[in-house]
Amino acid sequence: MTLRPRLRALVVPPRVLCAALLLVAAGGCRFWYKPVPVANAIGEEKTVLAGDSVNVHREERFEVYGRNAETVYDGYEQLNRAYRTFERYFGAPAPRLAVILSDDSVPHIDTGTARAFQNRGLTVIRYTRPRSYRNPTRYGALGYGGVLWPIAPTAARKMLALYAESHLEQDGHLSDAAVLERFPLWFRAAIIHLVGEAVSSTTDMEKVRERRSALVPLREMLTLVRPAAADTLLDPSRRAEADDFTLLFAAQATTLARYLAETEGPASLGRLARGYLSTRSLSEMLSEFRNAPRDVPQLERRWKAWLDTRED
Repeated sequence: MTLRPRLRALVVPPRVLCAALLLVAAGGCRFWYKPVPVANAIGEEKTVLAGDSVNVHREERFEVYGRNAETVYDGYEQLNRAYRTFERYFGAPAPRLAVILSDDSVPHIDTGTARAFQNRGLTVIRYTRPRSYRNPTRYGALGYGGVLWPIAPTAARKMLALYAESHLEQDGHLSDAAVLERFPLWFRAAIIHLVGEAVSSTTDMEKVRERRSALVPLREMLTLVRPAAADTLLDPSRRAEADDFTLLFAAQATTLARYLAETEGPASLGRLARGYLSTRSLSEMLSEFRNAPRDVPQLERRWKAWLDTRED
């Protein structure tokens, strides 16, 4: 008995075969494609807001409105980084925001428009770029996109206020400043910097190293209280307006928060936030650290050693 292999013929449709032969004759195989337009490219969508035609980007996390596509895309880049960073530190979805970007005046929002945002679960931020802000002259890897409209620090402060409201029992509406004063100054400064600007960590590290002899003792820094109404000067994009003490204090607070996040884990900042909101003492919160020192003097020594060895 002879075994014969069973062969199946490969049937090629005549049109396909002719097309293949023409491609080979023309010099080899090529990829033929047809560009597909993107219907929802970031910043390209147009809408009407309070009677004006504007560009917009909408998604589940946030919405951005601006005068043109470049403005909206830049705001999107800022918020996208801020949302990811906030959720990394707090372990919870960031509050939903609708950011309206304007060049030189706070845009007017009528009652009906404001109610529509509220009904969709969005908190509105009407943002005007600070006059003191200067566009960067060079763009590094971290600065690609999100450099023209520095909305993220303002959004970070608003996120922290809304996060605090969600963890507090209130009889009535409180202002952002009143809610944020449940946190000490150092914590507010750290969150505004860490969440609000991608490149501020390097700038803050350099400042702290250069001015090490002028640093505030850690025990004093951790308990310092200042009205939250002045928090605009903590904004990294408004460095030109801030006094020397505020600049150095914010940089010092940010580097301490980075040390805790690296040593104790990113979620440690969220635990501190909840501890402050429940009026727990600082010593009680420090006692629960697993890797970072549990008393202030040792924490200060370890943090300063970290400053000397940390590479950026």
